[in-house]
Amino acid sequence: MPTERATTLRDRDQADERRLSGEWLTRGKDGVLTAYAPADGAVLRWTETPSGWSGPDRLDAPGLMPVLTVAQGADGYAHLIGLRRTGTDAEGERELELVHAVQFQTGRPLLGWHALGHPNKVRRWTGDPVAAVDGEGRVCVFLRNGGNGVSCRVQGVRGGWGGWQDLGGRGTGEALAVATDGEGLVELFVPGRNQITRYTQEKPGAAFAPAERLDVQAAPGGAFSAITTVSGTVSLFYTDGDGVIQVWAPGRLPEPRPLMDAAGPGPLALSRLVIDDHDCTVLAQEADEGQVAFAAYPTEDESAGGWWTRTATTGSGHLPLAVREHGGHGLVAMALTRDGSPIVSRQKTEAGGFALGSWKPLR
Repeated sequence: MPTERATTLRDRDQADERRLSGEWLTRGKDGVLTAYAPADGAVLRWTETPSGWSGPDRLDAPGLMPVLTVAQGADGYAHLIGLRRTGTDAEGERELELVHAVQFQTGRPLLGWHALGHPNKVRRWTGDPVAAVDGEGRVCVFLRNGGNGVSCRVQGVRGGWGGWQDLGGRGTGEALAVATDGEGLVELFVPGRNQITRYTQEKPGAAFAPAERLDVQAAPGGAFSAITTVSGTVSLFYTDGDGVIQVWAPGRLPEPRPLMDAAGPGPLALSRLVIDDHDCTVLAQEADEGQVAFAAYPTEDESAGGWWTRTATTGSGHLPLAVREHGGHGLVAMALTRDGSPIVSRQKTEAGGFALGSWKPLR
């Protein structure tokens, strides 16, 4: 495994900033929503109730940094992947390891935390992890490594984990995108200096290998997210150098197709939702400070384009976003404010079409 320090690392103190990604707003098999947020040495959890929300419950995890990604499989299990401090090395740099915990049922305790280690012998911060769950329930965890490539580790069906696999690559950006296709296979998209590489596997649990490379450059810090569409294929959404959101779906769209101008420079949250009997893809992105923009278009019909509707929030600065279809109750959108408090907006289903209500704190 590469051990050289990645050239695009931010200052190590910035690794203590609160960062949240993945499916951190989950819906259990019982239809109940759960929201997770990272804290220093813990995970905070809010659970939907018939009268509102309960929490936050503090789920202690000594040494855990305020960095968290969440993945959920078809079985409804919520998998939490974080970074834990383990000490300092001879140069005074912080040493880290990845850790995994799982919640099997809504509101129940976490099972874990289980150490996943780090792909590098020198366990410094090289990036934030991303994860997905395949069709057989295996968790696949990906991390930019110290050689500016990507490494992954895959869970076994009966528990236990395989070793770290070095996928190669050079000049990898901070954002990785991952999704599970309609056949239960995980796909990974990796931004490089002048290309985006798609990694696939032949069967669940198999090793990942590069499948296609797209000779484009994704804007650093912009949209870079993937979602499974109605046909079971995976679409990647990324922001190009002109600030346009492009969609690339190998096998369906061998070349990227422009969708619309980005609402802002930050990450993109994606979901699918039936609107007026049509399967639609919903996009959410932070726009001007304190605003979140939403758009929707017919799934796999990128030629239809989209347009943004901006909503004012009670937060300011960078807002991690999540959008989740709520099983016949429309769309639920959630953002995490700078003080770590979630705010929520719900679709006005009685009005028809796609309209969201005002943002409110969880109660």
